Amino acid sequence: MMSKTADVFEALSRGGFICSNAVTASDRYLFQYVEEHEEQLAETFSEIGYRLEAGNGFYYFSREKEDQQKKENKIVRALRWLDILAFFTTYRKDLCRGARLSPHDIAGQIDINSSLKDQLAALQRGAGKKNYAEQLDALFSELKREGFIELENEAGQIWKILDAWDYMEQMVMAVSITDDEEEAVE
Repeated sequence: MMSKTADVFEALSRGGFICSNAVTASDRYLFQYVEEHEEQLAETFSEIGYRLEAGNGFYYFSREKEDQQKKENKIVRALRWLDILAFFTTYRKDLCRGARLSPHDIAGQIDINSSLKDQLAALQRGAGKKNYAEQLDALFSELKREGFIELENEAGQIWKILDAWDYMEQMVMAVSITDDEEEAVE
């Protein structure tokens, strides 16, 4: 049990997710392990200041106590995710967990959809990427680092949206609700 607990800690302590619909069997097994031992793991991680959180098909860590700067950084990330979600929704309105994406297909749509082109340019502003392929590669790499997508088919460059995508959507909604509440007060 201890080696799997260490694997869980390693995956989650860097801000990652453990998803039920992960591409690799070992990652799906890790999700099952957490699901089966959730109570014991939550207690263990609580002792070192982490809270094991369960989402809809995924697990992640939150901190018992976070300073103001970390909270502000999360808001900045959520605002970035809002722009990312807007981009992908413009590309395909029915995108959700489990869906497959291809940068090649998106690049084809950019040529005929000026809104998609403008949104990608805004997302990559200042990144120095010249063509759509480079811009999309950078975007997909960012989403992979964040734990929202995984490369499912390297030859075809097919990416799978993981269950953690739901976390991104929830965070964006939380920021949107907070903004709406503040406007109502003013």
